[in-house]
Amino acid sequence: MAPYESSSSSSNPKEVFIPSYVKAISGSLGGLVEACCLQPIDVIKTRLQLDRSGYYKGIVDCGVKIVKDEGVRALWKGLTPFATHLTLKYTLRMGSNAVLQKHLRDPGTGELSNSARLISGFGAGVLEAIIIVTPFEVHVFGFLGIQFIH
Repeated sequence: MAPYESSSSSSNPKEVFIPSYVKAISGSLGGLVEACCLQPIDVIKTRLQLDRSGYYKGIVDCGVKIVKDEGVRALWKGLTPFATHLTLKYTLRMGSNAVLQKHLRDPGTGELSNSARLISGFGAGVLEAIIIVTPFEVHVFGFLGIQFIH
């Protein structure tokens, strides 16, 4: 039997091996889709947070005013850094999780225990936090801190 195939009962389909790079690419595409969907919400949230004059009366009012005053494309302002962040984050998460799972499989059976799944998920999360999330958040908070001083 090939590694990464399950020999359990016939009710369970066999596991198909998916290369780590495919999982990484899938993660990057997921990050891109997420960024495109969440960016309008993030733009509205940021405008509401920075509105000191009371120009916006709420979430819907803010969205309507942005579209009316600046056009619908304004809801996606700042998409490039956000999409880059999420794409890198999910590429690293999915790719590193796949690599860790590959190395934590039982060499004889190819099975992945629950503890190995936990360790690989935890390891992928730690890598993501150290390499992508923390530097991005430090940069963003530093940038926003500078903006609030002026």
